[in-house]
Amino acid sequence: MAGERQDSRWVIRPSLWFDAVCLVPLLAGLPFYTSRHEHDAREWRQRFAAAAGQPARDGVCVLRDEVADRAAKPLPAFLALWTSPAAGLSDGAADGLDGLIAAVADPELLTSAMRERSARWNAADDRLFRSVRPALLAVLESLRAAGLAQWWADHAAADLWRRCGELSESFGGYDLVRLVEQHTAVRFEARAVELRVLRWAAPHGIRVTGTRFLTDIRYDAGRVLNIAVHELLHPPWPGGHPVKDRLDALAADPFLAARFAGRDPAAGYNTWAAYAEEDAAQALDQFLNDQLGRNTRGDPVSRWTEADGGMHALALLLYDTMRRGAFDPTAGSYADFLARALSDPGIWPRDLEARYLELTATRNP
Repeated sequence: MAGERQDSRWVIRPSLWFDAVCLVPLLAGLPFYTSRHEHDAREWRQRFAAAAGQPARDGVCVLRDEVADRAAKPLPAFLALWTSPAAGLSDGAADGLDGLIAAVADPELLTSAMRERSARWNAADDRLFRSVRPALLAVLESLRAAGLAQWWADHAAADLWRRCGELSESFGGYDLVRLVEQHTAVRFEARAVELRVLRWAAPHGIRVTGTRFLTDIRYDAGRVLNIAVHELLHPPWPGGHPVKDRLDALAADPFLAARFAGRDPAAGYNTWAAYAEEDAAQALDQFLNDQLGRNTRGDPVSRWTEADGGMHALALLLYDTMRRGAFDPTAGSYADFLARALSDPGIWPRDLEARYLELTATRNP
């Protein structure tokens, strides 16, 4: 189909499979998502209400309460991640939705696939997905009854395929998998980035399994490339690397603890480990942006004082440390560099708040 690109670097396609799970937060009325998709949220809440029985209506509440509220996880990201291992490359709207429903209907398929294929599997999330799987199944079956596949084919697919073609033209020269491997020492089985362009991904860019990630049709090419680089950096170190212990210890710093405590929970970084990984990835993606010769991230100070209410102070400090310590990937991985730098008072400041204020006062780190 028009817009498809499959080469050694990129596979770019739409997906009703992932659009369907990203529609769930709109049905749940979560403002973080409905504010980005107001018209579709209204329409689909009405269509869903007309088609859904009590199990499906209860299912929306279960997904909102258990995943978004109690577990404090971004609902579309969680559902996309845990359904991703079974997602193929089907283009047909009906096939995509039917395949998703069949996968969710199997009590063991998705959890077994996550355990076998994803480094992001963990026992707590396994229990959570198992507990909400019946609710998700009821919701998806009602979306099928409400005509989601035909609606998506009529109202979304053509624009999504057109956008895929545009992005294919923009990204052909970038070998992101190789670039990320060179800097992180993390190895990927796939050699191409698989980009799924969705109607309802905003405000996220979501890494799911392997080199597959999700983006919104409205994002410009620079933002999509930024998301692709960033999402491949989760996590930006090999499993079991000691840098995680060094970053965990930073939770005791009063300045960083205050920034973490004042975060917006809707942004999704609700454990220190998740916050530290995100900020470490952001610092490296800013560096890689420089390597790509692009300035689409803007200046680091503006980025990290404005995004998410200024919660990502750690990212600015880590990026500053990369520059002060002259990070060179030919001399070792990002994780190796950070593990050394965080113990070196000549590179990592003793007073983090003072250094942060110095950086933000000059606005030129």
